[in-house]
Amino acid sequence: MMEIFFEIPESKYGDGVFLQEYNGKISLVSGRKGKEGTNHMRWCYPQKDKGPSDKAIPWQIGLGLNRQSAATLLQKILSELAG
Repeated sequence: MMEIFFEIPESKYGDGVFLQEYNGKISLVSGRKGKEGTNHMRWCYPQKDKGPSDKAIPWQIGLGLNRQSAATLLQKILSELAG
């Protein structure tokens, strides 16, 4: 399992993202820098049928099932941002 936190430099509240690998899936997960050097993921209750699920999960965006596909997707996003 990999979990690296990247703080958004302009954030007044320590907002950032985790780059996480969990169960073979690579994702970006919304997070926040906590006190005393601890960082925390943001959790959500995803939509299930017509209401929220009973179980919270990390607020994540999947990037791929391996490092190469995740890197390819991130390179495409970076290319769009760079113009």
